[in-house]
Amino acid sequence: MQKNFNIEQINPIVIDLLHDRGYRSEKEIAEFLSMRPQKTYDPFLLLNMAEGVDLVLSAVENEERICIYGDYDADGVTSTSILLEFLSNMTSNLSYYIPSRFDEGYGLNKAAMKKISESGAALVITVDCGSVSREEVDYGKSLGLQILVTDHHRADEERLPNCPVINPNQPDCNYPFKGLAGCGVAFKLAQAVARTIGMDSHTYNDTLDLVAVGTIADVMPLVDENRTLVKYGLMKVNSASRKQLKTLVEEIGLKLGEVSAFNVAFGIAPHINAVGRIKSAGLGVKLFRSDSEDEISEIVRIVKDCNIQRKNLQNEIYERCIEIIKKDYKKDGKIPNFILIELDNAHEGVTGIVAGRLKEKFHRPVAILTKTEDELYKGTSRSIDGLDIHLLLSHFSDLFKSFGGHKAACGFTIAEKNILYLRQGIDKYMSEELSKNPELLTRKWNWDLSLAPEDITIDFADSLSLFEPCGRGNERPKFSVEGIISNLKSMGNEGQYRRFQLMSENSTSFVPCVCFGIEQGSVDELSEGARVRAIGSIALNRWNGNVSTQMNVNKIFSLD
Repeated sequence: MQKNFNIEQINPIVIDLLHDRGYRSEKEIAEFLSMRPQKTYDPFLLLNMAEGVDLVLSAVENEERICIYGDYDADGVTSTSILLEFLSNMTSNLSYYIPSRFDEGYGLNKAAMKKISESGAALVITVDCGSVSREEVDYGKSLGLQILVTDHHRADEERLPNCPVINPNQPDCNYPFKGLAGCGVAFKLAQAVARTIGMDSHTYNDTLDLVAVGTIADVMPLVDENRTLVKYGLMKVNSASRKQLKTLVEEIGLKLGEVSAFNVAFGIAPHINAVGRIKSAGLGVKLFRSDSEDEISEIVRIVKDCNIQRKNLQNEIYERCIEIIKKDYKKDGKIPNFILIELDNAHEGVTGIVAGRLKEKFHRPVAILTKTEDELYKGTSRSIDGLDIHLLLSHFSDLFKSFGGHKAACGFTIAEKNILYLRQGIDKYMSEELSKNPELLTRKWNWDLSLAPEDITIDFADSLSLFEPCGRGNERPKFSVEGIISNLKSMGNEGQYRRFQLMSENSTSFVPCVCFGIEQGSVDELSEGARVRAIGSIALNRWNGNVSTQMNVNKIFSLD
């Protein structure tokens, strides 16, 4: 907590916004605003942590090889790198395994278990996966492997593997915070091991930059313990203490010292994810483990190339999906309650991103199914707020060959013959949900507070930075501002975006506004002199040494 924290020095609007978000006491507000937050929990509150620590220490003491088994997304890459870095303080007998997104899919598999066993490993520690791999764990144990699962995905008692599992979202785990990413759970394991044998805290705290990247990349809630981990982690990112991350940050055009959660979510994370989508996620781990300047530069070059390829593939598949949706909903004139698209020939590495974009565009849950060589379809799904996609799909788990995920996103594998049954089941489920909640698929435009243009000063905009790091669960405050459009201009390569000044009714003050990525119809209807309500976030715009306020508009309503 800040030493001389004085709540009276904080803009009263900020205090009101924090009250609305449930931060009532001065102690809670001080913790939220502090640059040195303290909210964290004893790692041994995680179920099976003591048993997991014993397995790690036993392997180290007996000089046995430890293999870290990760996932191919940014959370998996950072989780793997965290444990490799931490354990290297204790042993050099380490290896890692990242399955191929395309050939092996998510989670443990028997071929990988066999390969790891033959490599001489004695202990396998999973990160960001393993909670539903009962059969694969049993097979690994039959080969003589000891296995410790660390994960954060939802886990049911019937599917939990027969080995120690450290996962805040498993049954009977009373850990106070359920929102840790896979990298957060890996960090807590490192913390528990270090505390048990009296290692210096820097051995695990030095990995907080990777914890921040993985947590933000996996769109975990930036509240509670995650807020603490990510705040400290972003400080480390901006300190440039990790040369691999420093090189990546600089090469993708970000400015060290100013890297925010937004920059991680839309800059760093997509680049790390792109490697697993286009080539092999193992390159991401190799990047964070490399000490060679030349190798780091070469891997970063590959990472950037992968991200360019990812964008091109993503846009191509997105357009294909849009055409399919148009054909489907032209039949009855409305968008289906659940968008389920089958693609026979698509790069499965980007379908998750496309599903997310379609969800945002149509405000519908989306699943994209990609045909594989063995006549199966790999499905990836994304959901809207208020609809638990994991719960929905779990009703049809008997149709899947494999299945797992979160409330907001799931993956599964399904035989072609079962797709029709899945469609029918989903249609029935959605009809029942809509009968209970008719507004489920209605996009809600909420805002925290209504302001006038004259309220939006540089000091006020600056005070909103106290909400950082912002993301899921701690979104940037949204404001409603009414005014008259003035000085309307187009921008963007195709003139698809707009900027304007929103003038007060008496024309004595205005707030500069920009519109990116809102409905084209809303943008096209803008006109000089129109009276509107704009909804969006407010920030400082720094350009060429000048500082001004700016409203990033998400939605506009005509008031004429």
